[in-house]
Amino acid sequence: MDNLFKTFLQVLLLDRSSLKFAAGVLIGLAFSISVILCTIGIMDGFEWSLKKGLNRSVGDLYFYSRDGFFELEGDVKDQLKNLEIKEFSPVVQTESFLIYNEVSKGVLIKGVDLALFGKVTGIALALKEGEVAIGIELQKKLELKIGDEIVLALANGNKGVSNTPMLARYRVGQFITHGVYQKDLRQVYMNISELQNILDIEKRINVVVLNVPDKTIGQFDDDLDGYVQNIEHFGELLRDGLGIEFVVKPFWSEFSALFRAVEVEKFMIGMILQLVVIISVFNVLAFIIFLNEKRSREIFLFKALGFSQGRITKGWVGVLGLTWISASALSIVFVMIFDWALQHLTIFNLPGDVYHLGRLVISLDLKDYILVFSGALLWLTAISWFGLRRIRKNSILQGLRKEFA
Repeated sequence: MDNLFKTFLQVLLLDRSSLKFAAGVLIGLAFSISVILCTIGIMDGFEWSLKKGLNRSVGDLYFYSRDGFFELEGDVKDQLKNLEIKEFSPVVQTESFLIYNEVSKGVLIKGVDLALFGKVTGIALALKEGEVAIGIELQKKLELKIGDEIVLALANGNKGVSNTPMLARYRVGQFITHGVYQKDLRQVYMNISELQNILDIEKRINVVVLNVPDKTIGQFDDDLDGYVQNIEHFGELLRDGLGIEFVVKPFWSEFSALFRAVEVEKFMIGMILQLVVIISVFNVLAFIIFLNEKRSREIFLFKALGFSQGRITKGWVGVLGLTWISASALSIVFVMIFDWALQHLTIFNLPGDVYHLGRLVISLDLKDYILVFSGALLWLTAISWFGLRRIRKNSILQGLRKEFA
């Protein structure tokens, strides 16, 4: 960039009123870009956080028999071994009512092998005989403390579901956080052998949770889409191996309809919010016209000194490029501010029973930034072209008239 070209840019921009106008335009465009980024990031963060909580509660996959309780030993265990599945845990789950201080709550009781279940889900359970672990939201609702006694009302299993429910008294030994509101509000854990004795089902179970072998899958945090695709593929292999008698489901299946809705909403909202960027780009166009009119005499002098129309246009394109780059960088700062606010300000707390999560996070990858920044550049180029076209039509004679008007 030669000295004459630098001088041209300085004449356009280094003025108090021009700088104020430029700052307003820049902040407006950056804010518009950040709104789209945050919208996409919040929806991706919602999906990531919810799937993370679901993965924490059941591992990668789970399966159950269409006929109810079944034996893990034998063909089922052999099939898990054939697929090199090393991390799996038997589970007995049943619905019940938890009663405390004359208040009852419907809960899902999971009888688990404490060591195996911890390996699959990452939930560290340390329960003594006669103790249960409950979700943190249920603890808040009932104001429970460690050591408090609760009563579980369960059916008597094979002894007859139609009989009067059996009341079992347990102590609260631990609080569990899944990261999903419904799980934290409704799930209760206990030792699998104790629940099997209550239901009189001997050594049978009704669910198996498992993790896909490491060599067939990537990392959840690094590539969520790839992680999900690999689980779906492995689920097909497991389904074929177990046969039609068993139902195999991935960890997100309970909320699959919600995830599909989020994808559709993300696309539609992203398209609608393009209007915000378009309005900001019109402000950029107004800025260009403002500079062209206010600096018309200076521009005429540059033309008179031999500065070609092509180089004048190049100068305006440089102003647009600088505006886009600066707005993109500033939008990243806005996104960081919004993310911090979502994480720390109480005004952004969500009702967990509606949104399944207590807080939202912004999750963006490089592809999201490229998509949004490219879209903003496209609109900026398309709309500003009309302003530059008008400027190119101004002849040196028109400038001469303004100079001596």
